[in-house]
Amino acid sequence: MFMTRQQDPVIQQVETVYMKEGLIRAYDREEAQRLSESLGQYMVYLLEIGDADRFAEQVDILRKQFLVTTEEGDFIKWELTPKTATNAIVDDFRISNALIAAAKRFDEPSYQQLSRRIDDGIVEHMKVSDVPIDFYDWNLKMQTNELRLNYLDATALKRLNLVEPVEKVLRAAPRSGPFFHEIYLPEDKRYKTADDKEVNMIDQALIAIVSEELTGQQDEAFYAFIDQEMKKGKLYARYDRSTVAPRSDDESSSVYALLLPFVSKEVQRKMKERLDQIDLTDAATTHVFDYLNEAIARVQTSMPNK
Repeated sequence: MFMTRQQDPVIQQVETVYMKEGLIRAYDREEAQRLSESLGQYMVYLLEIGDADRFAEQVDILRKQFLVTTEEGDFIKWELTPKTATNAIVDDFRISNALIAAAKRFDEPSYQQLSRRIDDGIVEHMKVSDVPIDFYDWNLKMQTNELRLNYLDATALKRLNLVEPVEKVLRAAPRSGPFFHEIYLPEDKRYKTADDKEVNMIDQALIAIVSEELTGQQDEAFYAFIDQEMKKGKLYARYDRSTVAPRSDDESSSVYALLLPFVSKEVQRKMKERLDQIDLTDAATTHVFDYLNEAIARVQTSMPNK
């Protein structure tokens, strides 16, 4: 049973602090971006707690604010601005997955129909040699020639029959110690790093997760590194790609939240302890991405709210 708005601290925080005029902002700031990423994450949270009414409200915002119909098909603006003419496949995957699951849970066939429109746009315009790409420019009618591996989603790839080509890309990805190269260029069939000097651990965690979900094999080098760092006490948000030394004093709640289902019970216990120590209540400095990642992880792993 889901809690009411007054009882659920996540709903309270999102709808009274992050949300303005019905739209979720990245931060509690006047100039903060309004992203399809945030919309999709909130849909996932509402789906997890079974709040059908609020989920329907977010679908209505999706239809009226973010969804654009063109002669080539429908797309979701990655950012809500008048000039935005591109989508982001990572957000499309998340929203389409949530709609399909909600169609079953809430017995609402229109959600399934909407998800098909989103999937059709991916299939028609966002593949190169059967490998998905980051985005399509619907004004210029041009594809990017990049795939950020952290944008991949196993559930969506299985639904769209794209597992085999993507699995090959993931298996062949070069490494720098425990770290993955983040970007694949399908036209050139080569890889590159997002940054030659440092790695973002959110990106690294997402690549490790999708690789495991598609190949059925956990990446030994990456998780050995995670275990090693947690034995020292914590994971840092950024590391040096060559020396594997931390390049930041900050932790990332999202890294812990994302990795919880994939680590050993002992590491999971330590990560939960670290999560409990990280204050995410200041919406002026906490990106809603991090806030919602932790909220979703707490529901999925039955962690109590702070």
